[in-house]
Amino acid sequence: MNFLYPLFTFAALLIAVPILIHLFNFRKYKKVFFPDIRFLKELQEQTQKSSTLKHLLILISRILAVLCLVAAFAQPYFSKDAEKITAGPKAVSIFIDNSFSMGIEKNALSLLDLAKGKAKSIIESYSSNDQFKLLTNEFGYDENKFLTKQEALQQVGQIQLSAKTKKPDIILEKQKLLLNTVPNATKQIVFISDFQKNNFPANLTTTDSIRKYFISVNATQIQNISLDTVLFETPSLLLNVANPMLVKLKNNGDEDANTSITVKVNQQLKSVVNVTLKAHESKQESISFSTSTAGAQQIQVYINDNPISFDDTFFVAGKVNASYAVMVLNQTNANAFLSSVFPPGSPFKLDNNNVNSVNPTLLKNYSLIILNSVINLSPALSEGLSTFVNNGGTLLVFAPTSSNTGNLNAFLSNTAGCTYSQLSADKSFVTNYNKSHALFTDLFVKTPDNIDLPIAYQHFQIDHAALSNEQKLFTFSTGNSFLSAYKVGNGNIYTCASSAEANASTFPKSYWFLPLIYKMAYSSSGNTINALTLGRNESMTINNTKINDKTVYHISGKGIDAIPVQRAIGSKMQIQMNEAITNAGLYSIFLPNTKDSTDIGINYDRAESDLSFWKVEDLKKTTHLKNAEWLSENINAVSSINELQHGIPLWKIAILCALLFLLIEILLIRIMK
Repeated sequence: MNFLYPLFTFAALLIAVPILIHLFNFRKYKKVFFPDIRFLKELQEQTQKSSTLKHLLILISRILAVLCLVAAFAQPYFSKDAEKITAGPKAVSIFIDNSFSMGIEKNALSLLDLAKGKAKSIIESYSSNDQFKLLTNEFGYDENKFLTKQEALQQVGQIQLSAKTKKPDIILEKQKLLLNTVPNATKQIVFISDFQKNNFPANLTTTDSIRKYFISVNATQIQNISLDTVLFETPSLLLNVANPMLVKLKNNGDEDANTSITVKVNQQLKSVVNVTLKAHESKQESISFSTSTAGAQQIQVYINDNPISFDDTFFVAGKVNASYAVMVLNQTNANAFLSSVFPPGSPFKLDNNNVNSVNPTLLKNYSLIILNSVINLSPALSEGLSTFVNNGGTLLVFAPTSSNTGNLNAFLSNTAGCTYSQLSADKSFVTNYNKSHALFTDLFVKTPDNIDLPIAYQHFQIDHAALSNEQKLFTFSTGNSFLSAYKVGNGNIYTCASSAEANASTFPKSYWFLPLIYKMAYSSSGNTINALTLGRNESMTINNTKINDKTVYHISGKGIDAIPVQRAIGSKMQIQMNEAITNAGLYSIFLPNTKDSTDIGINYDRAESDLSFWKVEDLKKTTHLKNAEWLSENINAVSSINELQHGIPLWKIAILCALLFLLIEILLIRIMK
C-alpha cells in the first residue's frame, strides 16, 4: 500500500490528543459522605474495572478514527507500479482514429462514435486542472494546441471521418513532441483505434518513458469489395473508337461475392458488367467505351457494395481531340511507310513538309515531329525544334540515308547529347528490347512468344556523351543501340540508327513500327488521362498558360473553389492537390477568366479497404512499446486507466472506517455502563 500524498501521514501525530485526554481526566468529582461505606467500596471496585475497560476502548476507537481520517487525506492506494503514480496536473494527448474503416457500424453506432464516446468518458475522469491535446489523422492546425477539459469535450464531438491516414509511429512521435512542450506535468498518451492490420504494424516499437494506453474499438471482419484502380491501354482517349480499360477489383472478405461494374462518361451510361469474385480474389475486367464528342471526358467507374462505400467509385478524367497533328520533315521526298502510319481517316492529321520551307513557329501545333533523314537544319528550325521538345513535344529522328550527316549531329549534341558516327553496311540483328520502358508498356494485348525483332542492313553507330540520359529501347547483339530515348526538358527525343527506308532495315515493315510511333504521338499530345490518389502527395503537371504572376490556378468541383499549391517549372506548372482537396471526385484546374481547363479525377486511397483487424492480445505480444497498456473494447477504459494511474484507491474505505470507529465510540459512551 502507498499514499498519493504521503506528507499527510505526519498528521497521525494527532492521536496524541485522545491519549492526553485519556491520561488526564479533567472531569470534576463531587464528594459525598456516607455513614457506612463498606458496601460502597464493593460497588466502587466493580465500577472502576468496567470504567477502565470502557475508557480504554473509547481511546482505541478515537485513535483508530483519527488514523483513518489522516489516511483518507493521504489517499492510500494499492498498485504494482507505485513508483509511476504521481500527483499534480497532467498533460494528456488523445488520438482518435477517424479513418474510413472507423465508419463501420456496430450496434447502430459507427466505430468512430464509439471511439468518441470512450474519449469523452476518459476526459471526464480527469480533473479540471489537467490539459488535453486531441489528435486525428488530419493533423490539423487546430490540433496543435492544448485544451481545457470542457474545450476537449466539445472538440471530440466535432471529429468526422477523414480520407487521410497516418502511420502509428508518426502519430506517437507527434504526441510525444507535443507533450514535451508542457513542463511540470505528468504526460500520458491515449490511442483509440480499430487497429486495422493494413495500417498498424505488429512490430511497432517505442522507447520513451511516457505512459501509453491503447484502447480498441473494432468490429468483426465484414465483407467488402473494393474497386482498386482503372488502367487504360493507351495513354490518350480517342474519338469514335473503342477505348479499352482494365478495372481491378478485390474481394476483401471470406465469402464469394457478386457485383456489377458501371461506367459513365460525362454522366452518360456507357457499360454495365456483372462480376463474381471468390473469397480474397483479385480480378481484372476489361471494359471498353467509345465517345463521339470531342473535349473533356469525365469518367466514373463504380460498383454497388455495402456497407463500406468509399472504395466503390474510381474517378478518371481525360480529353479527346478531334484529331492529333503529326509533322514529318523531309530532306527530299516523303516516306511511304511514315505516310501509311497516318492514313486519311485516322485520329492523326499528317503534314509532310520540306525541311527547308517549314515555318518554325508552327511546330507548337503538333504533338509529334519526325525528321525523315534530315541533314540540314536552319538555325531558326534548330532553335524551334529545341523549344518544341523542351516544352513537352516529342521528336523522332530517323538517320540519314548516307554518311553525310550535315549539321544534324550539332543539333543532336546540343539537345540529346548524342551523335551519329560510323555508318555500317553489315547485316545486324536486334536481339533485345527494353521491356521496362514506358513506350513498351501495354504496347500489345499479348506479346508473342517468339517475338520478331528488327534487322538492320545499314545503320549508324549512336554515340552519346558522358552526361547523356540515354535509354536504349532496341539493342543489337554488340550492345549498340538501334533505337534510343532521351529525356530533354519536358519532352522526349527518339533516335533510330537506320533510316525509314525498306533497304535500311526491316523496322518500317515490322509490327513494331506503327504502335511505337502512335504511342510516341499520344505521349506528347497533352491529352493524357488524369487520375490521382489522395494522401500520397501526388502532383499534376500542366502547360503553364499564365501571362503574368498576378494570376494563379484554381481547382474547382464538388461545390468548392480552391487555390492549390503550385510551382512553375519552365513552361509547365506543377499542381499539388493534397492541401486543397479532401474529397474524391472530378475536378477542373483553370485560370480565372480563361476558357482552357484541365480535368482530373481524384480518388481515395484503398489502404482502408481490407477490413481485417488485430486483436489486442496479439499486439500485446508482438509490439515493443515501453510503458504501454492494452485495453480491449470489453474492458471499461475509464476504470482501467484510473486504476493504472492511481492504483486501487483506498481513501473511501478509510473514510468509512473513520465513521465506523466514531460510531463505536458513541455506542461505548452511551450504552456501555
